[in-house]
Amino acid sequence: MSGCFSDKSWSGTPMWQIANELEAKREQREAEERRKASTPVAVLNIRTEGGHQLCELTLLIPSTSPDSKLDAGGFREVKVRGPRRKLRAEAMKDGFDLRAGFHSAGEAEVRKRQRELHTKVWEQGELPSSNAAIETKEDHEQRLRLAQRPRGTGWSRQKDAEFFVHTSSPMAYDPKKMQYFVEDGSHYVACAPPHDPTEYPITVGAGASLVGGTDDDLLLPDRPRTLLLKELVKTGAAMKKPLFFLDQPACCFVLMEGHRGSAAVDYCSKNFHTKLLAKLSSSLQFWSEAMVEGLLTSICEELDAELLQQPNTCYDGVSLGVAILLGDRLTVATLGAVRGLLVSPGDGPGNIVELGNRHRVTDGPERQRIDAVYGEVTQDTLRRPLRLRRTAVLPDQAGEIQRVLDCAPDSFAALGLDTVDVKAAKAQYRKLALKVHPDKAPEELKARAKEAFAKIEAAAERIEILCETDAEATSALHRILESAGDTSSAVMPRSWAYAVLGVDEGSALEDAELKAVEFKKTLLKLGQFADGTFAHPDTIRAGQLLDEALEVLVAPPRDALEPVAVTRALGLRDLKKPRPIVSAVPQIDVVQLDRVGNHHLALLSSLTSSLSDDEILERIRCFPRQPKAASLVIAQDAAMVHVERGAPRCLASSVVGVFELAEERAEEPASKRQRTEPDKVRCLHILMKHKDLKLTKDVDSQLRMKGKSPVVRSVAMAERELLQLQRALAANPNIFHVLARKHSECDTAMQPGQNAGDLGWVTRGTSANPHFEAVMFSLKIYEVSDIVVTPRGFHIIQRIA
Repeated sequence: MSGCFSDKSWSGTPMWQIANELEAKREQREAEERRKASTPVAVLNIRTEGGHQLCELTLLIPSTSPDSKLDAGGFREVKVRGPRRKLRAEAMKDGFDLRAGFHSAGEAEVRKRQRELHTKVWEQGELPSSNAAIETKEDHEQRLRLAQRPRGTGWSRQKDAEFFVHTSSPMAYDPKKMQYFVEDGSHYVACAPPHDPTEYPITVGAGASLVGGTDDDLLLPDRPRTLLLKELVKTGAAMKKPLFFLDQPACCFVLMEGHRGSAAVDYCSKNFHTKLLAKLSSSLQFWSEAMVEGLLTSICEELDAELLQQPNTCYDGVSLGVAILLGDRLTVATLGAVRGLLVSPGDGPGNIVELGNRHRVTDGPERQRIDAVYGEVTQDTLRRPLRLRRTAVLPDQAGEIQRVLDCAPDSFAALGLDTVDVKAAKAQYRKLALKVHPDKAPEELKARAKEAFAKIEAAAERIEILCETDAEATSALHRILESAGDTSSAVMPRSWAYAVLGVDEGSALEDAELKAVEFKKTLLKLGQFADGTFAHPDTIRAGQLLDEALEVLVAPPRDALEPVAVTRALGLRDLKKPRPIVSAVPQIDVVQLDRVGNHHLALLSSLTSSLSDDEILERIRCFPRQPKAASLVIAQDAAMVHVERGAPRCLASSVVGVFELAEERAEEPASKRQRTEPDKVRCLHILMKHKDLKLTKDVDSQLRMKGKSPVVRSVAMAERELLQLQRALAANPNIFHVLARKHSECDTAMQPGQNAGDLGWVTRGTSANPHFEAVMFSLKIYEVSDIVVTPRGFHIIQRIA
């Protein structure tokens, strides 16, 4: 019977027992999944880079961070790379050693063994065969587990779908198919996996400084701005923009300088990094040279458009310099007054390369572009051309020649006509021809008289042709040109803008725009090219006046605008619309860092031009591994030159980056290898406090500061004093303990003899300040550090053991 239970298929087991067994199996399966999810994973790969072999161990460590939901599966991914080796067997042995350390004692043991491997020399008998398997059965299962989760961070699983989507990039991952997809409209198409980043043996350091004639200058609103993003991956993680796919090291340095005011440079300094991180995280693929160039160009375009739309920023301008290092490729974009200087290792003449500094009116190609759009250059500054139009004929010959050549931008003005009449034009031409004829001009005016005569002759012919073509359109043309009026300003008055457009004052913008379109259609009757543009110089000028009149009505009200000394910048609406006299397209240079040693990049503000390239190079080489000190001495010396000259503005700024490309240690004989990362070091230091410290009570300075008045020195004063000490130490590093006893504001300065400033032996991982510890361990013996900032104040450090 349908719907009845048949006892022939019943096993005799009660249904509640079957349900309990199924529930137990489900719980067992979930427990196994939880166990796997909480088990660290270590997957070993052997990579080939630059003709060398190295091991790469990918660790998936269960994450306990509240942000672990951003990492698919709740794992924190860590990549550990061994040293470069000549033989694959050596790299395999490195990997086996790191993996064993991870399984025995976790990530800390891996880090310890990684440091030891840089000085480890394997005996031949310790090496596996080159074709030995690099993974066990258990490792194979772990590799499959790794393949079932998307690479990197920023992934989240869809609630109603069996795949992951990325939070910043239009990419998805199907764990069943183990395939990545990219969003293409309304559907996904298969694509390559995210880029597996390469870590290059390059150490990065950077420092930025701003120096004025006085300390009060540093608070001026239009001061230059700097931005140092020394670790893009960490910065992106902090702002929820995953950048795990970038080659390492990855960093960005920016210098911005304002023109006319501070609103635009302030806006750019607050928004540049958010645009950069968002755009970088939007593509998980390898960032090629062309992609980085497009990235920088698009950021400039967006910032420029946003500045031009805001009433408080549109007439200000911004020059900038941007440097992005991804792996061993350095990309530098410059715009306007900011320039770059790249110093490569060595002493050859080609080791100094200037980047930028070509965006001035004195540069040939830039001047040609400015002249093509009728920009006016006066004393190496740029502005909109003055609106000079004179129609009244002057009685003297010299004055009339000057009027025709310099104050007659159209044919009607050249002939001095107030009406449109062919007969009047011919009569006026005959009258002026006698006045400006070269044969009647003195010798010193003959050349200009010849030019003026040719101009009025062409004007008479042009007016005759225009009237014969369309008399009504010619009258409209004359009305527009005459309505533009005569003023000594580069800005059209608002009342004249209404007159040019033929509308009443206070009319709606929509009415003015319709009138402009109507007039342009009328002007096209007088002649046009195949592409629909005006064919005659006078109609071209009339079209420009219509555009300019509309811009006057659209743009915010403005006061008198000073000229600028650059031909490219962000903002400067009056020099961008209605036609772009100033460009916002940056100059981009790409440099491959492939020479061993220190590469130095300096981004320099306009006032540093008081120092020659050789003088800047001298200051950089005085502090080869101290970029903060180098940037400070460049800005300080440049500002001092302007102070001595009595210049009203003395704000100089510079950013100095140091990119140290290490040697391939695998090439060195074992007897010459040195232990570059010791487990403990001993250092001296000098502490200098300033009044802006938030740390109100420093227990390690109580004895030294006892009985002394509170610190009143500013940050700028502290930097200047430390720079003087660094200059003295550059000449003689053996006097560090003497300077520490005299100047340091830490209790360690009170120790006797050569122990003044001694911090004692410091073991790796025991310092309360990781940054301070990292600087100590990065120093060579007897090397002096850069200026180090901590909550206690400013420090300089010398390693002595």
